[in-house]
Amino acid sequence: MTSAQIVITVIVVLLVLGIIILPLFNRHQFRNLPPEQQIRIIMKEAKGLIYFKNVSKGSKGTLFYVKNKRKILVFPWVLVDGKMVCVKKNPFEKWDYPEEQETLNDVELKQLLQELEKYNKKNPIKIEFNNVD
Repeated sequence: MTSAQIVITVIVVLLVLGIIILPLFNRHQFRNLPPEQQIRIIMKEAKGLIYFKNVSKGSKGTLFYVKNKRKILVFPWVLVDGKMVCVKKNPFEKWDYPEEQETLNDVELKQLLQELEKYNKKNPIKIEFNNVD
């Protein structure tokens, strides 16, 4: 093997490691973190004023809704008939983070419902709320 072939082989191996394997490892590590640490990481990576992050573990998972990088609603879901069905009893009652868990006001609730509608339009798997009043 020439030195050019060795260099190209090393670069290809490093690219495969950096592009494929490390992100998979990071996703696996993220899923295994406690919810408090997941929330901190999600708040740091939130882009814009409204941000959704779906953390899936096969047929169940959690959809995080972040508002202004400081308020978070958590929607645990299970997959039923190709849709994510929220299993939280009162999903729109209180913020899950910060710990004070203040209630959602009418403006926040209206904005949340609009953002969930946009989220459902963009994503192939929709979230549904069966037990909402």
